[in-house]
Amino acid sequence: MPAEEYSGKLKSLKSKSKKSSRIPPKQLRMALVIVVSVIVIFEVYNIYFTAKNRELEELENNRAVAIDTIDKLFFEYPNDPQKIAYVIKLQQSQDEENRVRILDDAQKYLEIKQYKTLAINQIKDMYGEYYGSSIKANELERKINSANSTTEVDELFKQSNVEEEVKEILEKSLEKTISSGDSYFYVEMSGQEYFMTKDDVLEITDSMGIMQLKEFRVTPVSNLNKLTVVVSSRQCGKIPLSGDSILVYNKNTPEAPIAYAVIDSSYVILPDIGYSEERSVSNIVNDEGSESTVESTSSISYTLNNVPGVLHATAADKLDIGTVIDKFGSYGERLNKIEDNTQIFDENVNYLLIVAVPTEKVSNLVAVNSEDLFIVKAAGGN
Repeated sequence: MPAEEYSGKLKSLKSKSKKSSRIPPKQLRMALVIVVSVIVIFEVYNIYFTAKNRELEELENNRAVAIDTIDKLFFEYPNDPQKIAYVIKLQQSQDEENRVRILDDAQKYLEIKQYKTLAINQIKDMYGEYYGSSIKANELERKINSANSTTEVDELFKQSNVEEEVKEILEKSLEKTISSGDSYFYVEMSGQEYFMTKDDVLEITDSMGIMQLKEFRVTPVSNLNKLTVVVSSRQCGKIPLSGDSILVYNKNTPEAPIAYAVIDSSYVILPDIGYSEERSVSNIVNDEGSESTVESTSSISYTLNNVPGVLHATAADKLDIGTVIDKFGSYGERLNKIEDNTQIFDENVNYLLIVAVPTEKVSNLVAVNSEDLFIVKAAGGN
């Protein structure tokens, strides 16, 4: 093959090869558009997915914060069923507006609930120990718990007229207490202690309101503790009689009485009674003009040994009870009267006193040696 012919064919082949390897401009643009579209769609999807994840994460965080707020709001009522209902609503909520509305509802619910609690506690405080036995009080509590607003609670409270019923209950209780027949009543009022008669109690409570009546404590003397004390007449003076109110002092701490009491009964301690007397008599005798003096001495003695034995013999029907009571009856009162009239006092007599004292004062008396006690009769039962 001639060289010129070969060279021409080679050029022709190269020219065809170049033409066949080129991409038309239109197809190239379409390919670029597809590639760019895919890239853009991928990026948009990534941005959307990332935003969605952030939105979901923020939603969960907001839910968690809202649920934590519910826990704090219901701190005093952890077992309230409504708390669980609000938590479920928050877990199902999809937007902030809904969550805010749920939290507002929870706060309003608690405000009413707390207002109801305050109202019920006030009623319980007013009724005090009588709350459980009052049908009206328990019915009022049921109605308050069913109320839907603070205004409704106020209206229920106003209509119930609690004060009037409480005062009526307190007055009936007081009347029952002072109808016991006791001469005296132990009264605690404003941190002070008194012994009062029935008339005194009625007079002082006549103008009291319910709060004063609730703090007014009355106990019949017959319901107080009975404590035996032995003192000498030097410590007591005249024997106090049943029903007398007394103040008991410790001579080592005389600033204030250690007990305030009423005499339940009192006794003179007499193992023996003895009396003796000597009398000298002088007479002038005139015998036929002659006078002489005659002197004589006489003695009188009276002794009753074992006085308690007389009592036991009488109790055993060995002595006549009527005679013994006639001779010894009201011995202490008669001894007081004779000492008053003669102004002669027997300091050797001992008294056994049975005193009625409140429980909290018993230890004060028991802790003191009886020889250190001094008994002072209180004036007017106060």
